[in-house]
Amino acid sequence: MQYIELYSERLLFRKFRQSDFPIVYDWLSSLENMKYRSSEPKNEKEAHDYLDWAIKCAEDNPCVNFRYAVELKDTSELIGSCELYFTDKDPAGLAWELHRNYWKQGYGTEIGNTLLRLAFDVLKLRRVIADCNTLNIGSYRIMEKIGMRREAHFVKMYQGNSALDHRWCDKYQYAILREEWLNRDI
Repeated sequence: MQYIELYSERLLFRKFRQSDFPIVYDWLSSLENMKYRSSEPKNEKEAHDYLDWAIKCAEDNPCVNFRYAVELKDTSELIGSCELYFTDKDPAGLAWELHRNYWKQGYGTEIGNTLLRLAFDVLKLRRVIADCNTLNIGSYRIMEKIGMRREAHFVKMYQGNSALDHRWCDKYQYAILREEWLNRDI
């Protein structure tokens, strides 16, 4: 598969570039942004490594991971990233992260809907999954808004970072089938 650039009403989904580093580093080094992760916030070298990996994802041919920098159409401000990723098994997965300055403005829902449009309308996938920490209300609400249903609650699935005192954390898994996407109420 070739890399596919996307857009939505307010957002442009594009390849990462080295000039994205300042904002990428800002969100990856923020404990607030990284709160529900297993890994700690990234130092400068780790953030550079992440950006190099994200750039490489778009260069792979065939593309096995649609990783996007997400920017506002009107201002070209980078606000986050997202991906539609593939494993050796059937379901593809969705993931997104928004810079904390852009939370609670509907961008996560717009990102999720755009990725599902890619998955089901363009790539004709059968099933897509996503997961999040059970404390991450914003994330699982996005999954519900875009038509995904909760399928699993994994207890003590991963060890959280310092924001969660390294406690063992629960995780929700959500999924949606292509026929559910096609038959949704718009």
